[in-house]
Amino acid sequence: MNVSESIDWRHSTPSELFLHRFVAITKSGQTLDGYLSYFPQNGWWILQDADNLTTVIKPDANGNPTLNTELFRSCLLYTSPSPRD
Repeated sequence: MNVSESIDWRHSTPSELFLHRFVAITKSGQTLDGYLSYFPQNGWWILQDADNLTTVIKPDANGNPTLNTELFRSCLLYTSPSPRD
């Protein structure tokens, strides 16, 4: 089993988080484990899971990364990027 350190995604730029592995816990207690995809949109951005099922991280009013709290209660990102690189 590979062990990676987690990263402080709240103080990272969206492009720095692209393709990093995440584990998020939904409000209903389910686990979503995947890799982040970065989508710039009209001067704004979102980070979705790589399968494009949902937005995991989105910008707050100041443009800083924040968890999509409509769906998730916690999220952990890992330092090792996606094995797809």
